[in-house]
Amino acid sequence: MEKTKVVYSWIGPRGPIWNTELPNVYSFACVTFEGQTNSTKFNADDTWLSFFSHGKDMFEMYPSPAIEENDDRHFIIPFSLVWRINFESYFLGRTGLLEFAHTPWHLINLVREKNGYILIDYSVEAFLEHRHINALHAYFGQIHNIPLHKIIYLTGTVNAKEIYDEYCLVKNIPDTPENRLTIVPYAASQHIFRPNLEEHPEPEYNTEIVPEKLFLSWNRRYRQHRLELAPILELHNVVERSYISFSRSHIENPSLDFLNEASSLSLHNRFNDLGITREIVERFYNRLPLVLDGEDEIVQMCQDHDNVSRPYYQNSLISLITETNFYNVEGTLTEKSFKPFKEKHPFILVGAFGCLKAMRDLGFRTFGEFWDESYDTIQDPTLRMKAIAKIIEQMSHWSNEQILEFRRNVKPILDHNYQVLKNSSRRHIVEKVHHIVRGSDA
Repeated sequence: MEKTKVVYSWIGPRGPIWNTELPNVYSFACVTFEGQTNSTKFNADDTWLSFFSHGKDMFEMYPSPAIEENDDRHFIIPFSLVWRINFESYFLGRTGLLEFAHTPWHLINLVREKNGYILIDYSVEAFLEHRHINALHAYFGQIHNIPLHKIIYLTGTVNAKEIYDEYCLVKNIPDTPENRLTIVPYAASQHIFRPNLEEHPEPEYNTEIVPEKLFLSWNRRYRQHRLELAPILELHNVVERSYISFSRSHIENPSLDFLNEASSLSLHNRFNDLGITREIVERFYNRLPLVLDGEDEIVQMCQDHDNVSRPYYQNSLISLITETNFYNVEGTLTEKSFKPFKEKHPFILVGAFGCLKAMRDLGFRTFGEFWDESYDTIQDPTLRMKAIAKIIEQMSHWSNEQILEFRRNVKPILDHNYQVLKNSSRRHIVEKVHHIVRGSDA
C-alpha cells in the first residue's frame, strides 16, 4: 500500500519547515546542514520529527508542489500551533491559518473534495473549551466548507472525547462526518523525556532510607489551585518539611504578589471552606520567595534533560503535581505529570477530575492502594481540593516506620511506570491517525 503523504511546502536537508507560517532565516538555519540558531523564541516544525517519523512505514514526507490538482492520493497537511498566539487568531475569518501560511489552494480543494486531511497539532496544550471548538467549526466548516471529519485535531486534553460529545449534544450537532471534527487526545509531553531515559542511567530508589523531605512541589506560575494548595501545606505544618518553589509575586505581572492574588481571585471564602485563616495565608506569604534550583530557562525546567533536579526527588517522599488545569474541565497531563515517572517518584495529582484515570488508560499505575484516590472522580473543585487536603493531613502524621513500609511496597509501581515512560506510546497514536486517514485500507 502506498504511504500517506505528509505534505510540507518547505523541506531542507535536515527536515521540514513547519507549514504554520512562511519561513524566515531561523527556519532555514534549522534545516540546513551545520545550520543552527540559539533562539529559544523560534518555533520550527516538530510534528514530523516527534510524531510522523515514528511511523515511516505508513507516512512519508512529501513536497507540496508534487501534489497535483486532481490527485487522488491520501495526504495530510500538518500545522503546529503555539500557546503564545491566541487560539482564535489562528482561525479568524479569511485571514486565518490557511491564509497566513499561504497554503496552496489546490491542496485545500483536495482536502475538501478528495483524500486530503488537515492535522492541527496542539498536543502540548489542552485547549478544548467551547470557544475553541466554535472557532474550529466556523473556520473550517462554515468559511472554508471543509467536511469537519477531514480536520484532525491533536489535543493535550486527555478527556477530549467526553468534552466534545457534550459540546455536540448542547449544540445539537448531528453525528455525521461532515459535521464533526476528528478529535484525537494525545498527551505529547509523555515523550519529551525518552531521550533522557536512553542517555542516562535509571534513578535509584532506595527503599531503606527515610527522605529528609515529605513533599516536592514545583510552582512557577500563579494559578488558583496553587494559591490554595500552598496555605494547605502551611496549615498542616509541612512547608519546612517539603521542597516547594513559589514566587512572592506573579512572574508575568510583578505588581501582583501572593496576597494580591489571593484577594483578587476572591479566595477567602474558599480558604474558609478549606479551614485556612488569614493568619495561615500571611504566614506562608512571609516565607516567600521559596526557591529550589533557581532555574528560569523554560525548556530546561520542562525537560530537565541533564537531571539537575534529581536530588530533590531522591530526598523527598511524594510529588504534589500542580497541573495546569484544576478548575477547567479540560484534563491536562503536561511534563509536570510525567517528570515523577522519570524520577521514580510517587505522586498526588492536583489536577482536573479524571486525570488519574487518563494516566491509567496510558498504561501507568497510580497509588490507590496507599491512599484514597477517589478525589480523581470528584467534579466539584472545592470538594476535590478538600479530598486532597485530607490526604496531605494524613501523610503529615506518617511515622518513619510507615514511610519505610510505603517505600518498600511502592517500588514495583515506580519501576513499572518508568518502563512505560521509556517505551513510548507514540506508535499507537500514529497508527490511530493512519487508520483515520486510510480507514479500512489501514
